[in-house]
Amino acid sequence: MAKLNLLAEYREDRAALLDYLTTLRDDAVAQLSAELLDGVPRADMTERFTGWASAR
Repeated sequence: MAKLNLLAEYREDRAALLDYLTTLRDDAVAQLSAELLDGVPRADMTERFTGWASAR
């Protein structure tokens, strides 16, 4: 439901949606890196955060 709401909100500006999602991804990666001993996130978060919004 959240993805549909975001798609509706950013209907006219897909680039802005991707910018917003990229910011959220970067924040998540920074938080994960801070919590992991080796400082490396466990998985690539790009597809999870922005992949679904890139396709049209």
